[in-house]
This record gives sequence, C-alpha cells and structure tokens, in this order.
Amino acid sequence: MKHLLFPLLLFISFCSSAQAKKKLSDQDKLNNCISTHTQYFTFNDENPSGNAWDTLKSLFEKNEFVAWGEYHNSPLLSRLTALAMAAASKHGYRTLCVETSPFVASELMRISRTNSPSNTLEKIFNAGYPGIGTLPFFRTKEDAQILHAADKLKYDIWGIDQEFQMAFSYGIKKVYDAQSLKTRTRFQPLVDSLLARWWYPDTKLIDSLKNAIRHKKLKSILDDIRISKEIYRDGDNEGRAMLMKKNFFRYYNKSPNSKVFFKMGSNHLAKGINLQTNVYDIGNAVYELAQRSGRNFTNVYIMVRYTTEKGQLIDDFYCENNENPKVFSGLYDQSKWVLVDIRSLRTRLNYDNSLSRDAYAVIEKYDYVLVSPEVMQ
Repeated sequence: MKHLLFPLLLFISFCSSAQAKKKLSDQDKLNNCISTHTQYFTFNDENPSGNAWDTLKSLFEKNEFVAWGEYHNSPLLSRLTALAMAAASKHGYRTLCVETSPFVASELMRISRTNSPSNTLEKIFNAGYPGIGTLPFFRTKEDAQILHAADKLKYDIWGIDQEFQMAFSYGIKKVYDAQSLKTRTRFQPLVDSLLARWWYPDTKLIDSLKNAIRHKKLKSILDDIRISKEIYRDGDNEGRAMLMKKNFFRYYNKSPNSKVFFKMGSNHLAKGINLQTNVYDIGNAVYELAQRSGRNFTNVYIMVRYTTEKGQLIDDFYCENNENPKVFSGLYDQSKWVLVDIRSLRTRLNYDNSLSRDAYAVIEKYDYVLVSPEVMQ
C-alpha cells in the first residue's frame, strides 16, 4: 500500500497543478507578462537611457524589417526616430519607409540635402493650407532631424502611400513649373481650374495636363493625385492598402536585400487584418514577405494616453470610444517610456473574454507595446 501511496500523491499533485494553470485567465496571463516583460527608458535630453531603449535598438540587429506603428505628428517620436536610424545604420539599415506618396518621399530626400531642412519644411508648411500645411507628417524642426539623419547616414526614403489632399496643389504646381514657358502659358487656365478645386481636382483636366508633358516622373505625380482623390471620395481603404503594397514592392524589387525601417501609423503595420479598417495592410504584406524569404519582421505598437484638444486635457483611458486598449493605457508613466514584450502571449491565450476586444487585437497583431509619456498637443 505504501508503494502505491507515493505515486498517487504525485498524480494528485500533478492534477492539482494542471488545474491551477488552467484557471489562469487571459487577464492573469497578461498581468504576468507585464510584470516579467516590461522595461523602461527615459528621454529628457539628447539621448534615451534605459533597458527598453537597448531592447528597441537590438531589434535592428535581429530583424531585417522593423516597424514602428506610431501615433502621428509627435515631436518626441521624430527625435527618437532620428536616433533609431543611427542605431539601425550600424546593422546595415539604409531605408526608411514612411506614410507619404512616392513624390513626397522624393521631395523629402531633396529637402534632406538642403542647408537647413528645418527652414525648408517651415517655408513649405507656411505656404500650404492654414493649420494643415503641405507635406503629411513632416513640418517641424523635430521632423527635420529625421531628414538630417537620412542625409548624414545615406538613407533612402520610400514613400508608399497615396498622395494626401494637402499635397495636391503642391504636386500640380511642381508639374506646371517644370514646363516650358510655352506650355505654361497654354495650360495656365487649366491649372488655375485645378487649383481652384485643389481638394478634388477634375479628372479630365488632370489627364489633359498629363498628356501634354513628357517627363515620366511628372506624369506619375498626376497619376497619384487622380488615384488618390478617388480613394478619398469612396473611403476606399482596400484600394489604399493595395496601393501601399504596390508602391512598396516597386521599391523593394529594385533593392530586394534592403533592410527597411518603417515609421507609419500603427494601423497600417499590423500582422493579419489591421485594427481599424479590417484590411490586409502593408504590415501583413511585409510580415509574409519576411516569412517567405526567411527574414525577420518585428512591429511595435506605439501609443499615447494623453492629448489636448482646444486647451482641454483628454485622457484616452476614460474615453468611451478609447483609441488604445485601457490595459496598456494604465501603464502610463509621466516620467518614462514603458515597453512591454507581448510576443509570448499569442500562443497562450484562451480567449475567455477576460480582456477587452481591442487588447486581444493588439496582442494578436504586434510584438511590442510602447507607451509614451508625451502629452500630445
């Protein structure tokens, strides 16, 4: 009997342990993950400091594609991006992929080589629509730091998105100004008509101008405007995602061994179907490219908790239609950046509804969550 008792106790102990493990909810698993896989860094002056920044830099060593899924128009993120580009360059990165059109990307490359990218961006912004500017996501001295880094470190900038409405007039003027005096005189009334309805220029007028010019790159500017205005009109998220992938592979096929650092809105860089528009976006395309080619892809979901609107502080944690999962907003620390490695959770979740739907989505689609201390203006 004594010989049977010890194995029986071991069996009971094993079963009890297994049952205890089964009782862990997804919320418990996330809490355990946060407690053991969270790091921090501070960024008050010129250089970030802390384990989390070391981890972010190490991603460039371990991956050929690194994606920062950002919240837009952040001066702090622009400064961090310039520093990350320097870290990435030590591991062979020479490509930055951004959420602009190919034409705007070429303009950013040109501006990066000017004596003062900051002054150039400011002039272009002031010449654009009041309060909106001209070039999407590039307007401040902090944004200019990215361009300075691109020039110094010999980066190519790939723009894979549609042409944004704010840049329609800028592109049309670039095409027009590049023509001979005779052509400009002939087409001035047409161009004036296009600019009068800059947010939705007439397709026939665009095509008339396009047919009158020879330069292939100038024609492509007008093509992008024509395609983009229809995306805007129809709210065509599927078409926009397809355009991003088409533009990306046009670049990539010319440089198939490129290591690419993506700085785009977090929605576009998800693995699988994206968060907001429910399409297979560029992030998933690059993730599958990495799998097919035996390369590595890592994405980071970067979020901000606090914003200001008309002088009022908005706390996303308490918003009814919160933009980010509250479980991650709750990690906010006003003095430091918070980085959580959530990769281990994807194979451990039971989907027992102990987490919110948006929390499950972020865990499914991203490798890391980075919570910013910034209060967005």
